[in-house]
Amino acid sequence: MPHRRTAARTLAGLLLVALAAAAPVLAARPAAGEKVEVTGLVTGPDGAPLPNLRVALEASRSTWSFRELQRTKKDARRVAATTNARGEFALAWPRDRYYNHFELLVGVPVRRPGGERLEVLERVDLTSRFEQGGPVVATVTVQNAAFIAKLRQFVAQVQSADEQRVYAAMGKPDQVQVVNHPDHRETAWWFFESGKVYRFRDGRLTQVTPFEPVRQF
Repeated sequence: MPHRRTAARTLAGLLLVALAAAAPVLAARPAAGEKVEVTGLVTGPDGAPLPNLRVALEASRSTWSFRELQRTKKDARRVAATTNARGEFALAWPRDRYYNHFELLVGVPVRRPGGERLEVLERVDLTSRFEQGGPVVATVTVQNAAFIAKLRQFVAQVQSADEQRVYAAMGKPDQVQVVNHPDHRETAWWFFESGKVYRFRDGRLTQVTPFEPVRQF
């Protein structure tokens, strides 16, 4: 019997030590409704800050699906911010115990038929950092910074009334072809999935040619 009491006291002591060690972590977790601050920096592969990018925190409920035999996410919600001139961002998430998966999405808004959507360039899983409580600090490197530069260059060149009208209706073309002649400039905007090519002469729409839609992979 004495050795049983000794073992029980030892087990109780170990349990108290474990609870004491876990107490700071448990205390650090924000309560429901409390805001978790998420801040960070977005740069290109060369380390230069990237301004005016959309940064969204996407929260979802991750559960095991026996039908699909894998974890699935549902009921996604987003809060978003925009990077400043130094590539910095800050946003806050109102803690809700229903959500258990958190990702940081970094991208740029791209106009498409039917509206604007976020072209996600990088994703960072922040779930483990949210479990530890806030604040959360993240540094994100966008590898495809060339896509951003190319998109902004195209948008800056959309100037004529015809170009603006087509851009508003169709969004960013999948491919742009430019031919400079001695006395004028010809431009073709290809929309593969819509099956149309719009041709401009010095910004004035001259022709719309349909073709068999091509779905991009």
